[in-house]
Amino acid sequence: MVWRLRDIKIYREKDSMSSSYPESIDEAAQIARVALPMAGQYELPANPLNYSVLYEYVVGQNQELNTAMDQLREKEGTLTSQRVQALYENFISPVDEQALKNARQALGRIVESTRGSLGRVDDKSQAYQQTLGAAATQLVDTEGSENAADVIGKLIDETLRMQTASQSLQKELTRANDDLSRLRTEFKRVRRESLVDPLTGIQNRRAFDHSLVDHCEKAKADGIPVCLLLVDIDHFKKVNDTYGHVVGDAVLKWVAESINVAIRGGDELARYGGEEFAVLLPGTAIQGAEIVADNICINIRNQKLRHGDNFQVGRITVSVGVTQFYSQEPEEDFVKRADTALYRAKESGRNRVCTHEVKMFA
Repeated sequence: MVWRLRDIKIYREKDSMSSSYPESIDEAAQIARVALPMAGQYELPANPLNYSVLYEYVVGQNQELNTAMDQLREKEGTLTSQRVQALYENFISPVDEQALKNARQALGRIVESTRGSLGRVDDKSQAYQQTLGAAATQLVDTEGSENAADVIGKLIDETLRMQTASQSLQKELTRANDDLSRLRTEFKRVRRESLVDPLTGIQNRRAFDHSLVDHCEKAKADGIPVCLLLVDIDHFKKVNDTYGHVVGDAVLKWVAESINVAIRGGDELARYGGEEFAVLLPGTAIQGAEIVADNICINIRNQKLRHGDNFQVGRITVSVGVTQFYSQEPEEDFVKRADTALYRAKESGRNRVCTHEVKMFA
């Protein structure tokens, strides 16, 4: 069943560049009549976070969110609060909007201030040019040193005023340059944080999607192999139900660290959603990717996770799906094949690696 409001979706697409919510009361109520029953279907509390995700999904403006949620519902057949939180973090709240708004406002003030200073100096410059022209005419027409001395005196006064204006402009430009440097640092920080999963500190789904396209394009152009691992924590819901979400979060961070240890510097690790991780292995063919996947499984299952000094969670295991990119396929098919392999690993008993190969690899 697809939960959509066709008329509202068309209305929103007309304003797809805006992140505001221009719906009328009636339209918002219509969205709620679809979103709230959806929350009930999946037994999700109708808290602000869950409702934000369902609202965005029903409206249909956030295409990345919709695609990820459709895939999740098709694969799992349900939604959990943990999954919805991951969707929210990856597709609704990755960017510090207030920080961006503040930075843009500050940039606007700098631009306006600098424009004003330039305008004032430009007016003085034009006046100075007129003074120079008048002085040149007077010096040609003037007879006697006294009159010439008067003209020179005026020129000195005007030159000093122009020098003062120029010094003021230089200070203003120096100040503007310092402010712009600080803003550039702030924009970089916000941009960096928008691509990082706040819990694990690794790339989020948005960053993964960008990396996926880049590496697939490079593979098409240069023939360099690239493989994808999808790693899912086995029975993670049981961990949350048994020990609580604080321990569940600790497990997620620990698994992310364990995967990171098993991969190379040029490989890319991302939190794909919920308890699932994605690993891109550029320059690695399928046999090498299987070795990396095996190492991840072995390293994780051979350790016992402790939370705090005296609390032991026990053994955690993961299932891994492996595939190699085929140069003639779309990126989404590449991910789908890795997901198929992961599903087979979980169906086969978990705590194992399964591979989906294409015989036509170039």
